Amino acid sequence: MNIPRSTGKHKIIIVLITVILLIVLTWFVNSYFSLVDLVDQEQRFRTYIALNPRRAFVVGFSLYMLLALVPGTGGKAIIWGWLFGFWQAMFIVTVGLTLAAMIIFSISRYLFQKSVERRYTRFLSLMNKHLEREGAFYLLTLRLAHAPFSIVNPVCGASRVRTWTFFWTTAVGLIPANAIWAYVGNRLPSLRELADHGAGSLIDPPLIGALVACALMPLLIRWFISHFGIPATETGVHDATIHESQEKSI
Repeated sequence: MNIPRSTGKHKIIIVLITVILLIVLTWFVNSYFSLVDLVDQEQRFRTYIALNPRRAFVVGFSLYMLLALVPGTGGKAIIWGWLFGFWQAMFIVTVGLTLAAMIIFSISRYLFQKSVERRYTRFLSLMNKHLEREGAFYLLTLRLAHAPFSIVNPVCGASRVRTWTFFWTTAVGLIPANAIWAYVGNRLPSLRELADHGAGSLIDPPLIGALVACALMPLLIRWFISHFGIPATETGVHDATIHESQEKSI
């Protein structure tokens, strides 16, 4: 099974950048800003969310949906976990990413299928072969490994995968990584904690463990697949795919 090789390195880079940015942010704020003023602003913001939960939830969900449509905006779940807590962030991130993926999938399938076929010819060919052999398991594994959205979503739209299969594998496959990122955000210290304890407040074993897990998960999934293999079906076309004649009639 072929999963983009950049996924593991990409996750490790995100984790390292996150830690470095948090340390740099703490130093920068302590050096050039009045931390008291920033803490007050954060408290006002959190108070608004607490007093207007529905409105804040709708705004947060809408903003996340818009950002999810923009390539290269990874790591958003950390911020939402920091602001909204674990469970609200999990809902916003999972539903928002799934709906954004469906939008890109539909646009690719119904408007830009030919251009996607030309741009990702080789990957599309490999995807169709894997879909015929492994069906939904292939897409589910791509999601569990958090393969790049900017490639998987449009290519899936141009592939033979059924819309329902794409939907449920996306929704289910994103849950583990989303849970880790939301947990990371939920464990991050507030600005008041940073003001009181400095960068030392970032030394939190559960937080460090979650960051390590997020970095290692794609690598572990690839190892599992390469070690145990993927069960292939004996039929020519898996139930998760559609015939070309059916695809043209949609």
